[in-house]
Amino acid sequence: METNNKLITLKGYLDKSFISAVLCQYHLEFYTKISYIAMFPLIIGSSVLTVLNSSTIDESIMKYINISINGLNTLIMALTTNYKVNDRLTTYKNLYTKYQKLSHKIESSINNSQDITDKMLDDIINEYDNLQNDNDFQYLSSYKKKVIEKYGKSHKMPNSLALDGDFVYNNV
Repeated sequence: METNNKLITLKGYLDKSFISAVLCQYHLEFYTKISYIAMFPLIIGSSVLTVLNSSTIDESIMKYINISINGLNTLIMALTTNYKVNDRLTTYKNLYTKYQKLSHKIESSINNSQDITDKMLDDIINEYDNLQNDNDFQYLSSYKKKVIEKYGKSHKMPNSLALDGDFVYNNV
């Protein structure tokens, strides 16, 4: 493959890596907020129970208070576990970092365009594909739409957005 075609391909993968990093950053921020929102009542509930358990409230009343607050705490923990909030946080944080590193690697290759080999290009494509496969969670439609509206006319979109039939954009 000639150098010009390799550069075009690399620039496309640079765009895709950048867009994927942006998507991961949006999701990381979203799930961080969800995590904080879920943790706040757990902390308050545990604190209230600690204070109430050391007070001189009638045992029959305390029994119902303990059941209520512990039940609420259990429900919140079950919801965050069921929706895999911590797994999503970890996944999006790791992917964000890896997409950033891949972007820097691609930029370095573009800056040294005379040294681009077919093997280097294949390695970058494989690394990008592997990162795409490492995401076990779907991107939220609202963030897909936001990214397409913001970058769709100026950047090449990753397949996770390019294949989304709900949105129309002009791919460069």
